[in-house]
Amino acid sequence: MKNVLPLLLCSSLAVFSAALAASHSSQKPSAKEVRELMASVCSSGVKTGTCAPCPAFIEGGAGDGFSLETVVYGKFTNPKKTDALLDFSGCEAHVHNFGGSVLLRWQGLTKWKFVTYVPGYLTDQCLKFPARDGRDLLLCQADYFGMGTAISSLLLEDFLAKQTATQQLFSTYDTTNACQTEGSIQTLLEWKQVRLNADRYPDLQAKVKSAAYTRKAAKADDPCAPEILSGASRTYILEYTFDGGKFTPTATTRAALKQLLKDNPYLMGGG
Repeated sequence: MKNVLPLLLCSSLAVFSAALAASHSSQKPSAKEVRELMASVCSSGVKTGTCAPCPAFIEGGAGDGFSLETVVYGKFTNPKKTDALLDFSGCEAHVHNFGGSVLLRWQGLTKWKFVTYVPGYLTDQCLKFPARDGRDLLLCQADYFGMGTAISSLLLEDFLAKQTATQQLFSTYDTTNACQTEGSIQTLLEWKQVRLNADRYPDLQAKVKSAAYTRKAAKADDPCAPEILSGASRTYILEYTFDGGKFTPTATTRAALKQLLKDNPYLMGGG
C-alpha cells in the first residue's frame, strides 16, 4: 500500500525536479539488506531471501516458499518512525494476489522489528508521496488478470486506513485474451512524479497507450478466435495534482479519461 517536502528555494529547484523524475521507490534489496530485513521475518530466509516453509503468520500457506521481491522505506505509520515495507510473493492463493507485504520498524543499528503482515497487499511497484501529517503514502501499480482480461490500476495506499487503497486514479484494460467481439488494448506505459503547481507536494504524470478492437467473426467451435482487427492507437498524457491527501485530475485529463472509456465501453474504466 513520502515525507512532506519543504518549500524550495529557486537554487534547489533543479535538484528537486531531478528527484521527482526518479524511478519507483520500491527497489530490489541488496544482499546486506536481505540479511538485515529477513532476520525479523524468518531465519530460513536470511541467506536465500525466501522463507521455506511458509512462515507461521500465514494461515494455511502453501507452495515452495515466501520470497522477498522488493523493499520500500518510509514513514508509513508514524512521522517519527522509520518503516520498511517488504513485498513478498508465494504462500498465498490467487484471492490474496499470490503474496503480500510485511511491515518492519527500525530499532537502530542494524535491527528491524516485525510489526504486521498484510496478505494481498503488494508494494513492488510504488512511489512515495508525502502526506499532510508527515507520514508517507504510496501510489502503487496493481496488476490483475482474470477471465482473459489484464487490468492495471494506479491506487493511492494509506497504510493506516481501514481500507488501505484510499483512491483509485484509473485503470487500463487489455481484453485480447477474453472471448469478446469488441474490446480494448490498453497499456500503462509509465508514471512518474512531476511538478504541476507551486505547492510543496509532488504531482503525477502518467502515459497510457490505448486502442479499441473488434474480433474477426469467430466460429461456433472457436468463440475465442485469436485474430483481431485493431483501430489506431493513441497515447494519452494523464496529469493529476496532489495535495498531501488525494489526487485531482486536470481538466485535460478528465477529457482524456472519457476517451479512454470509449475505447472499451464494455468495461468500467477509470475516473
